[in-house]
Amino acid sequence: MCVLQLGGKNPAVIFNDADLDKCIPTTVRSSFINQGEICLCTSRIYVQRELYPRFLERFSEETRKLVVGDPKDDKSILGALISKEHLAKVKGYVEVAEKEGATILCGKEDMNLHDKNKQGYFMRPTIVTDVSDESRLIKEEIFGPVTCVMPFDTEEEVIQRANNVQYGLCATLWTTNASVLHRVSRALQVGTVWANCWLVRDLNMPFGGMKDSGIGREGTTDSMEFFMEQKTVCVKL
Repeated sequence: MCVLQLGGKNPAVIFNDADLDKCIPTTVRSSFINQGEICLCTSRIYVQRELYPRFLERFSEETRKLVVGDPKDDKSILGALISKEHLAKVKGYVEVAEKEGATILCGKEDMNLHDKNKQGYFMRPTIVTDVSDESRLIKEEIFGPVTCVMPFDTEEEVIQRANNVQYGLCATLWTTNASVLHRVSRALQVGTVWANCWLVRDLNMPFGGMKDSGIGREGTTDSMEFFMEQKTVCVKL
């Protein structure tokens, strides 16, 4: 027996009726906290078309406010990526986006902080749009401060696109319509759906992924059951 919690390529699905005052700051946080080096971070953002321009404007504006720098500085929100090799890998995805004709809305600027301070491998939070659903940026886990924002039209369409990756760790869903919330939550192929929030956890609840995002569940009762051996005894009477 084994429990595996692997990577994710986590979508946010944002409908026209989403409360942007709550959605924007939470999605900025879910996309870029800890430099995007969290398995639960949001790296694909699907926004219903009517809301898309307004969301993109506000999301980009708030992202540009994030301060990247020395974590000992109280003003810093993002620190350095884990290694020189990983920084090169994450920047490589941005280069792929440019070659494919995608749009880099923000984050393209070179930080140069490593050259100046020799203290880490920094990268600005990066937003990419005009990305193909078959792009490596959509299919592969980047594990850095890069997120892709794309419009969608219908509920059926966005469910298919959100599920069209090998991973299934978590998703966030933004709508004030309870019927849509429950219907889409059931259809998303992920272990956890956060509705109108992100990273709200009770450790008694089961945690884990679907597809290539893992096998098994953790969380108080689930963890105890996993480490127990159940025996079946069959007696003929």
